[in-house]
Amino acid sequence: MPHAKLKSGQRLYYEITGNGPPLLLIMGTGLDHSCWNLQIPTYSKHFKCIVFDNRGTGRSSHSKIDVTVKDMAQDTMELLDHIGIDSCHISGLSLGSCIAQELALAIPSKVRSLQLHGTWSRTEGYAARKFRSQIRILETLSMREFYEISMLWFLTPEYMISHPEKVEERIESIVKSAPKREMLIAQYIANLNHCSIDRIGKIKAPTLVTVGSDDTALPPLYSKETADAIPGAEFVIIDGSSHLHNTEQPELFNKITLDFLFKIHD
Repeated sequence: MPHAKLKSGQRLYYEITGNGPPLLLIMGTGLDHSCWNLQIPTYSKHFKCIVFDNRGTGRSSHSKIDVTVKDMAQDTMELLDHIGIDSCHISGLSLGSCIAQELALAIPSKVRSLQLHGTWSRTEGYAARKFRSQIRILETLSMREFYEISMLWFLTPEYMISHPEKVEERIESIVKSAPKREMLIAQYIANLNHCSIDRIGKIKAPTLVTVGSDDTALPPLYSKETADAIPGAEFVIIDGSSHLHNTEQPELFNKITLDFLFKIHD
């Protein structure tokens, strides 16, 4: 199994699928690379898809407890160097979108295009209360109970009612690959501390921002504010989906994101 050894001593697990221009896919809080499973078969027909597990998650090595979004962005930069990627398209979901923002700011010449899904650039108000609530739940309940509750934020009621087996399978998969409790709390603290609203106006890469219309984890106004702050960014709301809109409506998500990539690549 391929791992990249970082300067910090961390070992990041990664996978590469397909051929073509490199496309780096960055997962959300507490999720491993499998959160892109509904995208890889389609994307890899056109792009070299790179997925990985953040430090302390999935098959990557465990980490020191305190970690920031910038730390995870630095890990990602070292991963790209390890693989030998000079430049790539970058797509990030939730926490992954914040890591993607930092990459676009830190290494602009290496970012061909940027996709931010279910994103935010400051955590005032609702988002801060939600992240603090998740930390308190993590400190109290089991990991399985935490993810069962989190699905109420991540997926729409309609999807959960219509696809109970898929929801159960997703919970089981996430629990197996989840970080240790302390590391997951650290990721949520990193979410809470992420603030880029005063910097993302410097992003030069062509940018697409998407969000589910019924996202209760991070309501659409957060994504809209982020898109408005990035020069020329496109903003798309995917109706009838929540935070994990790439899971709820994969065909529509794939079409929107590929159309954007083809336009940039052409």
